[in-house]
Amino acid sequence: MKTPHTRRPVPRIVVPPATGSRFRSPTDRLSSDEARRIARAIRPWFDEYADRYDQKKYWPKVYTSVRREFGQPAGVSPDAIRNALRWKWGHLSKPAFPAAHAKLIAQIQEGWSEAVAALPASTVGAFEELDARFGPKRFITVAFLLHLLRPLSVPIVDQHNFRAVNSFIRQVRPTWRSKTMPTRYRDLETVTMFMAAVLKGWRQSMPASAPSSRRLDKSLMMYGKALKPASARR
Repeated sequence: MKTPHTRRPVPRIVVPPATGSRFRSPTDRLSSDEARRIARAIRPWFDEYADRYDQKKYWPKVYTSVRREFGQPAGVSPDAIRNALRWKWGHLSKPAFPAAHAKLIAQIQEGWSEAVAALPASTVGAFEELDARFGPKRFITVAFLLHLLRPLSVPIVDQHNFRAVNSFIRQVRPTWRSKTMPTRYRDLETVTMFMAAVLKGWRQSMPASAPSSRRLDKSLMMYGKALKPASARR
């Protein structure tokens, strides 16, 4: 009888407390010290979580392909839109998926050309335009479309990496007001700020082990999944 493979348990990542640093407002951006402390705390467990990322569910080749095609927004094909959203929702290996998702894919395919033509230069303006056309209450999907259009300035956001980000910020900023789910542009800004600050702090203090933004996202996603209460996973 084959023994099932089990992962070794990984503890909650603890960020060491600051020594002698002044109190910072909960709305301030992460300081260099806070970002470096978070990076140092993540580092020992970073690969453990990043390697848990399910590439059989989220195919790397599809992500690379749709990112390349969305680099020319006006030329994005209906198939690219379909593949991008199936990738984001984890549906690539599924023969069927919810009718509501199929309906949304069709809606975005139909309205894409007009949406792209109307996008303003500002990132927040682009989000608002996409949200007005393809939302509301579809924050994760709209934010992903924005990521594909502006991948260097807008990270992927989901409930899992958002949970991880809030967990780390609360440890260095106890008065931080966190949320359970990302639902608005300010939440995307939080993830963007966090990743930029931690990557910068990591590159400055431990350049040899500094990860890419994409690999940091994978590690945060899987750590956020591990933080999710067991009762909520059922």
